[in-house]
Amino acid sequence: MQGAAHMSLAEVARESGVAVSTVSRYVRGELRVSPDTAKRIDRALQKGGHTRAERTPHDLCVGLVVPSLDNPYFAALADAVVDAAAADGVEVLTTLTGSSAARERTGVDRLARTPAVTGIIYLGMNSTNEAFSGRIGEELPVVFLDEFVQARGQRIARVTADSFGGAYQATTHLLSIGHRRVAHLGGPRGLVTADQREAGYRAALADHGVEAQEQLIVRGPYSADLGMNFFAHMSRSTTTPTAVFSASDIAAIGVLEAARRAAIPIPEELSVIGCDGITLGDWTTPRLTTVAQPTETMARRALDEVRRLIDGAEPQDHLLSMRLQLRESTRPVSS
Repeated sequence: MQGAAHMSLAEVARESGVAVSTVSRYVRGELRVSPDTAKRIDRALQKGGHTRAERTPHDLCVGLVVPSLDNPYFAALADAVVDAAAADGVEVLTTLTGSSAARERTGVDRLARTPAVTGIIYLGMNSTNEAFSGRIGEELPVVFLDEFVQARGQRIARVTADSFGGAYQATTHLLSIGHRRVAHLGGPRGLVTADQREAGYRAALADHGVEAQEQLIVRGPYSADLGMNFFAHMSRSTTTPTAVFSASDIAAIGVLEAARRAAIPIPEELSVIGCDGITLGDWTTPRLTTVAQPTETMARRALDEVRRLIDGAEPQDHLLSMRLQLRESTRPVSS
Protein backbone atom coordinates (compact mmCIF):
# COMPACT_ATOMS: atom_id res chain seq x y z
CA MET A 1 0.00 0.00 0.00
CA GLN A 2 2.87 2.32 0.68
CA GLY A 3 3.95 2.00 -2.94
CA ALA A 4 0.48 2.91 -4.11
CA ALA A 5 0.53 6.00 -1.94
CA HIS A 6 3.57 7.21 -3.84
CA MET A 7 2.12 6.60 -7.33
CA SER A 8 3.50 9.33 -9.60
CA LEU A 9 1.28 11.68 -11.58
CA ALA A 10 2.61 10.03 -14.74
CA GLU A 11 1.30 6.70 -13.47
CA VAL A 12 -2.02 8.32 -12.56
CA ALA A 13 -2.18 9.76 -16.07
CA ARG A 14 -1.50 6.37 -17.69
CA GLU A 15 -4.10 4.66 -15.53
CA SER A 16 -6.78 7.26 -16.26
CA GLY A 17 -5.89 7.57 -19.98
CA VAL A 18 -5.10 11.28 -20.07
CA ALA A 19 -2.02 13.49 -20.36
CA VAL A 20 0.24 14.16 -17.37
CA SER A 21 -0.43 17.90 -17.77
CA THR A 22 -4.16 17.22 -17.50
CA VAL A 23 -3.72 15.34 -14.22
CA SER A 24 -1.37 18.00 -12.87
CA ARG A 25 -3.78 20.85 -13.58
CA TYR A 26 -6.76 18.81 -12.36
CA VAL A 27 -5.01 18.07 -9.05
CA ARG A 28 -4.27 21.77 -8.54
CA GLY A 29 -7.89 22.68 -9.29
CA GLU A 30 -6.90 24.55 -12.46
CA LEU A 31 -8.82 22.36 -14.89
CA ARG A 32 -12.26 20.83 -15.05
CA VAL A 33 -12.83 17.84 -17.30
CA SER A 34 -15.83 15.84 -18.44
CA PRO A 35 -17.62 13.80 -15.76
CA ASP A 36 -16.36 10.48 -17.19
CA THR A 37 -12.77 11.71 -17.32
CA ALA A 38 -13.09 13.11 -13.80
CA LYS A 39 -14.22 9.73 -12.48
CA ARG A 40 -11.26 7.96 -14.07
CA ILE A 41 -8.77 10.49 -12.73
CA ASP A 42 -10.35 10.50 -9.26
CA ARG A 43 -10.14 6.72 -9.06
CA ALA A 44 -6.48 6.77 -10.07
CA LEU A 45 -5.73 9.63 -7.69
CA GLN A 46 -7.38 7.80 -4.80
CA LYS A 47 -5.44 4.67 -5.64
CA GLY A 48 -2.23 6.70 -5.69
CA GLY A 49 -2.98 8.55 -2.47
CA HIS A 50 -3.36 11.98 -4.07
CA THR A 51 -5.95 14.67 -3.36
CA ARG A 52 -7.06 17.55 -5.53
CA ALA A 53 -7.98 21.16 -4.89
CA GLU A 54 -11.38 22.61 -5.71
CA ARG A 55 -11.45 25.72 -7.82
CA THR A 56 -14.03 28.46 -7.30
CA PRO A 57 -15.74 30.22 -10.24
CA HIS A 58 -13.75 33.37 -9.52
CA ASP A 59 -10.52 31.44 -10.10
CA LEU A 60 -11.37 30.79 -13.76
CA CYS A 61 -9.03 32.16 -16.42
CA VAL A 62 -9.88 32.28 -20.13
CA GLY A 63 -7.32 32.58 -22.90
CA LEU A 64 -8.52 34.95 -25.66
CA VAL A 65 -6.98 34.71 -29.15
CA VAL A 66 -7.54 37.85 -31.27
CA PRO A 67 -6.38 38.43 -34.89
CA SER A 68 -5.72 42.16 -34.58
CA LEU A 69 -6.85 45.32 -32.88
CA ASP A 70 -6.42 47.35 -36.10
CA ASN A 71 -9.86 46.23 -37.26
CA PRO A 72 -12.37 47.96 -34.95
CA TYR A 73 -14.70 44.95 -35.15
CA PHE A 74 -12.16 42.61 -33.56
CA ALA A 75 -11.29 45.26 -30.99
CA ALA A 76 -14.98 45.66 -30.07
CA LEU A 77 -15.53 41.90 -29.85
CA ALA A 78 -12.44 41.40 -27.68
CA ASP A 79 -13.51 44.28 -25.47
CA ALA A 80 -16.97 42.72 -25.09
CA VAL A 81 -15.42 39.41 -24.01
CA VAL A 82 -13.25 41.15 -21.42
CA ASP A 83 -16.25 43.12 -20.09
CA ALA A 84 -18.37 39.96 -19.80
CA ALA A 85 -15.52 38.16 -18.05
CA ALA A 86 -14.96 41.05 -15.63
CA ALA A 87 -18.64 40.99 -14.70
CA ASP A 88 -18.22 37.31 -13.75
CA GLY A 89 -14.88 37.71 -12.00
CA VAL A 90 -13.12 35.71 -14.71
CA GLU A 91 -9.55 36.60 -15.66
CA VAL A 92 -8.65 36.93 -19.36
CA LEU A 93 -5.23 36.39 -20.92
CA THR A 94 -5.09 37.82 -24.46
CA THR A 95 -2.77 36.98 -27.34
CA LEU A 96 -2.66 38.83 -30.69
CA THR A 97 -1.87 36.87 -33.84
CA GLY A 98 -1.77 39.44 -36.63
CA SER A 99 -4.07 37.05 -38.56
CA SER A 100 -1.03 34.82 -39.12
CA ALA A 101 -1.73 31.08 -39.23
CA ALA A 102 1.63 30.35 -37.59
CA ARG A 103 1.00 32.85 -34.79
CA GLU A 104 -2.51 31.50 -34.28
CA ARG A 105 -1.03 28.03 -33.81
CA THR A 106 1.71 29.13 -31.40
CA GLY A 107 -0.73 31.38 -29.53
CA VAL A 108 -3.09 28.50 -28.83
CA ASP A 109 -0.20 26.21 -27.86
CA ARG A 110 1.13 28.82 -25.45
CA LEU A 111 -2.24 29.37 -23.79
CA ALA A 112 -2.85 25.62 -23.53
CA ARG A 113 0.46 25.20 -21.70
CA THR A 114 -0.35 28.01 -19.26
CA PRO A 115 -1.48 26.26 -16.06
CA ALA A 116 -3.95 28.98 -15.05
CA VAL A 117 -5.89 28.86 -18.34
CA THR A 118 -9.10 26.83 -17.96
CA GLY A 119 -10.57 27.50 -21.43
CA ILE A 120 -9.94 29.31 -24.71
CA ILE A 121 -12.09 31.74 -26.72
CA TYR A 122 -10.67 31.81 -30.22
CA LEU A 123 -11.15 34.47 -32.91
CA GLY A 124 -9.37 32.97 -35.90
CA MET A 125 -8.70 34.36 -39.36
CA ASN A 126 -7.74 31.04 -40.92
CA SER A 127 -9.97 28.03 -41.57
CA THR A 128 -7.61 25.59 -39.87
CA ASN A 129 -5.21 25.55 -36.92
CA GLU A 130 -2.94 22.57 -36.34
CA ALA A 131 -2.97 23.25 -32.59
CA PHE A 132 -6.51 21.85 -32.45
CA SER A 133 -5.50 18.49 -33.94
CA GLY A 134 -4.28 17.13 -30.60
CA ARG A 135 -5.70 17.13 -27.09
CA ILE A 136 -6.79 20.78 -27.15
CA GLY A 137 -10.55 20.70 -27.53
CA GLU A 138 -10.69 17.25 -25.99
CA GLU A 139 -9.39 18.22 -22.55
CA LEU A 140 -9.31 22.04 -22.66
CA PRO A 141 -12.65 23.75 -23.46
CA VAL A 142 -12.56 25.83 -26.66
CA VAL A 143 -15.13 28.21 -28.12
CA PHE A 144 -14.65 29.41 -31.69
CA LEU A 145 -16.03 32.95 -31.75
CA ASP A 146 -17.12 34.72 -34.97
CA GLU A 147 -15.23 32.61 -37.53
CA PHE A 148 -15.67 28.91 -38.32
CA VAL A 149 -12.57 26.76 -37.84
CA GLN A 150 -12.24 23.17 -38.99
CA ALA A 151 -11.65 21.18 -35.80
CA ARG A 152 -13.17 18.28 -33.94
CA GLY A 153 -13.26 17.80 -30.23
CA GLN A 154 -15.64 16.80 -27.49
CA ARG A 155 -15.17 20.17 -25.79
CA ILE A 156 -15.39 22.53 -28.78
CA ALA A 157 -18.34 24.89 -29.32
CA ARG A 158 -19.01 27.69 -31.80
CA VAL A 159 -20.62 31.11 -31.42
CA THR A 160 -21.10 33.09 -34.62
CA ALA A 161 -23.44 35.50 -36.36
CA ASP A 162 -25.58 34.51 -39.34
CA SER A 163 -23.31 35.78 -42.12
CA PHE A 164 -25.53 34.40 -44.89
CA GLY A 165 -28.61 36.04 -43.39
CA GLY A 166 -26.84 39.35 -42.79
CA ALA A 167 -25.59 39.50 -46.38
CA TYR A 168 -29.05 38.58 -47.63
CA GLN A 169 -30.56 41.44 -45.58
CA ALA A 170 -27.99 43.95 -46.84
CA THR A 171 -28.34 43.04 -50.50
CA THR A 172 -32.13 42.85 -50.25
CA HIS A 173 -32.18 46.38 -48.84
CA LEU A 174 -30.26 47.67 -51.89
CA LEU A 175 -32.54 45.76 -54.25
CA SER A 176 -35.66 47.02 -52.47
CA ILE A 177 -34.69 50.63 -53.20
CA GLY A 178 -34.23 49.95 -56.88
CA HIS A 179 -30.58 49.00 -57.34
CA ARG A 180 -29.87 46.27 -59.88
CA ARG A 181 -26.16 46.75 -60.50
CA VAL A 182 -24.94 45.77 -57.03
CA ALA A 183 -21.25 45.04 -56.45
CA HIS A 184 -19.88 42.86 -53.67
CA LEU A 185 -16.69 43.65 -51.79
CA GLY A 186 -16.06 40.32 -50.09
CA GLY A 187 -13.71 38.95 -47.48
CA PRO A 188 -10.72 36.60 -47.84
CA ARG A 189 -11.24 33.42 -49.83
CA GLY A 190 -11.20 30.32 -47.68
CA LEU A 191 -12.95 31.94 -44.73
CA VAL A 192 -16.35 30.38 -44.09
CA THR A 193 -17.98 33.65 -43.02
CA ALA A 194 -16.71 35.43 -46.14
CA ASP A 195 -18.01 32.62 -48.35
CA GLN A 196 -21.36 32.74 -46.55
CA ARG A 197 -21.63 36.50 -47.11
CA GLU A 198 -21.01 36.09 -50.82
CA ALA A 199 -23.58 33.26 -50.87
CA GLY A 200 -26.15 35.49 -49.12
CA TYR A 201 -25.45 38.27 -51.64
CA ARG A 202 -25.92 35.88 -54.57
CA ALA A 203 -29.09 34.38 -53.07
CA ALA A 204 -30.69 37.81 -52.64
CA LEU A 205 -29.91 38.72 -56.25
CA ALA A 206 -31.33 35.43 -57.50
CA ASP A 207 -34.51 35.79 -55.43
CA HIS A 208 -35.08 39.21 -57.04
CA GLY A 209 -34.43 37.98 -60.57
CA VAL A 210 -31.05 39.73 -60.89
CA GLU A 211 -28.13 37.84 -62.39
CA ALA A 212 -24.86 38.09 -60.48
CA GLN A 213 -22.07 39.69 -62.52
CA GLU A 214 -18.70 38.20 -61.68
CA GLN A 215 -16.89 41.40 -62.68
CA LEU A 216 -18.70 43.20 -59.84
CA ILE A 217 -17.42 40.77 -57.18
CA VAL A 218 -14.08 41.48 -55.52
CA ARG A 219 -12.63 39.47 -52.61
CA GLY A 220 -9.77 40.44 -50.32
CA PRO A 221 -8.75 41.04 -46.70
CA TYR A 222 -11.11 42.71 -44.25
CA SER A 223 -9.28 46.03 -44.45
CA ALA A 224 -9.71 49.68 -45.37
CA ASP A 225 -7.16 49.19 -48.18
CA LEU A 226 -9.53 46.78 -49.93
CA GLY A 227 -12.20 49.48 -49.94
CA MET A 228 -9.76 52.14 -51.04
CA ASN A 229 -9.06 50.08 -54.16
CA PHE A 230 -12.74 49.49 -54.96
CA PHE A 231 -12.99 52.05 -57.77
CA ALA A 232 -9.75 50.80 -59.34
CA HIS A 233 -11.27 47.32 -59.50
CA MET A 234 -14.55 48.63 -60.90
CA SER A 235 -12.72 50.63 -63.60
CA ARG A 236 -11.83 47.29 -65.22
CA SER A 237 -15.51 46.30 -65.35
CA THR A 238 -17.81 46.95 -68.30
CA THR A 239 -20.65 47.58 -65.83
CA THR A 240 -20.75 50.52 -63.43
CA PRO A 241 -22.38 49.59 -60.11
CA THR A 242 -24.92 51.87 -58.46
CA ALA A 243 -24.46 50.16 -55.08
CA VAL A 244 -22.02 47.97 -53.19
CA PHE A 245 -22.43 45.53 -50.33
CA SER A 246 -19.17 45.29 -48.40
CA ALA A 247 -18.62 42.19 -46.25
CA SER A 248 -16.95 44.35 -43.59
CA ASP A 249 -17.53 47.85 -42.27
CA ILE A 250 -13.83 48.70 -42.33
CA ALA A 251 -13.67 47.97 -46.09
CA ALA A 252 -16.88 49.97 -46.61
CA ILE A 253 -15.28 52.92 -44.82
CA GLY A 254 -12.36 52.55 -47.24
CA VAL A 255 -14.87 52.92 -50.10
CA LEU A 256 -16.26 56.09 -48.51
CA GLU A 257 -12.77 57.60 -48.25
CA ALA A 258 -11.85 56.62 -51.81
CA ALA A 259 -15.08 58.23 -53.01
CA ARG A 260 -14.31 61.41 -51.08
CA ARG A 261 -10.85 61.66 -52.67
CA ALA A 262 -12.32 61.06 -56.14
CA ALA A 263 -15.17 63.56 -55.55
CA ILE A 264 -17.77 60.82 -56.07
CA PRO A 265 -20.86 61.72 -54.00
CA ILE A 266 -22.15 59.02 -51.64
CA PRO A 267 -24.97 57.97 -51.81
CA GLU A 268 -26.00 60.08 -54.82
CA GLU A 269 -23.81 58.11 -57.26
CA LEU A 270 -23.09 54.99 -55.19
CA SER A 271 -24.97 53.48 -52.26
CA VAL A 272 -22.70 51.73 -49.76
CA ILE A 273 -23.70 49.22 -47.08
CA GLY A 274 -21.30 47.45 -44.74
CA CYS A 275 -21.35 44.52 -42.37
CA ASP A 276 -20.34 44.36 -38.66
CA GLY A 277 -21.91 47.39 -37.01
CA ILE A 278 -18.73 49.02 -35.65
CA THR A 279 -19.27 52.34 -33.86
CA LEU A 280 -16.94 54.11 -36.30
CA GLY A 281 -19.66 53.77 -38.94
CA ASP A 282 -21.79 56.22 -36.96
CA TRP A 283 -19.08 58.89 -37.36
CA THR A 284 -18.34 58.67 -41.08
CA THR A 285 -19.61 61.14 -43.65
CA PRO A 286 -22.14 60.02 -44.66
CA ARG A 287 -22.98 57.74 -41.74
CA LEU A 288 -22.61 54.11 -42.81
CA THR A 289 -25.62 51.86 -43.32
CA THR A 290 -24.72 48.35 -42.15
CA VAL A 291 -25.90 44.98 -40.91
CA ALA A 292 -24.71 44.80 -37.32
CA GLN A 293 -23.45 41.73 -35.53
CA PRO A 294 -24.72 41.27 -31.94
CA THR A 295 -21.23 41.74 -30.50
CA GLU A 296 -22.10 41.87 -26.80
CA THR A 297 -24.47 38.90 -27.04
CA MET A 298 -21.85 36.88 -28.92
CA ALA A 299 -19.23 37.63 -26.26
CA ARG A 300 -21.59 36.69 -23.44
CA ARG A 301 -22.62 33.45 -25.16
CA ALA A 302 -18.97 32.54 -25.75
CA LEU A 303 -18.02 33.07 -22.12
CA ASP A 304 -21.08 31.20 -20.86
CA GLU A 305 -20.28 28.32 -23.21
CA VAL A 306 -16.71 28.10 -21.92
CA ARG A 307 -18.02 27.86 -18.38
CA ARG A 308 -20.54 25.18 -19.37
CA LEU A 309 -17.77 23.14 -20.99
CA ILE A 310 -15.58 23.55 -17.91
CA ASP A 311 -18.42 22.12 -15.86
CA GLY A 312 -18.60 19.09 -18.14
CA ALA A 313 -21.67 20.01 -20.21
CA GLU A 314 -22.09 19.00 -23.85
CA PRO A 315 -20.98 21.73 -26.29
CA GLN A 316 -23.67 23.82 -27.95
CA ASP A 317 -23.29 25.90 -31.11
CA HIS A 318 -24.96 29.33 -31.31
CA LEU A 319 -25.94 31.13 -34.54
CA LEU A 320 -27.14 34.70 -33.89
CA SER A 321 -29.01 37.04 -36.23
CA MET A 322 -27.63 40.30 -37.62
CA ARG A 323 -29.68 43.50 -37.65
CA LEU A 324 -30.02 46.07 -40.43
CA GLN A 325 -29.03 49.59 -39.33
CA LEU A 326 -30.23 52.22 -41.80
CA ARG A 327 -28.11 55.37 -41.87
CA GLU A 328 -27.16 57.78 -44.65
CA SER A 329 -24.92 55.92 -47.11
CA THR A 330 -27.74 54.27 -49.07
CA ARG A 331 -30.61 55.80 -51.05
CA PRO A 332 -32.98 54.78 -53.87
CA VAL A 333 -31.29 54.42 -57.22
CA SER A 334 -31.30 57.55 -59.37
CA SER A 335 -33.58 57.33 -62.40
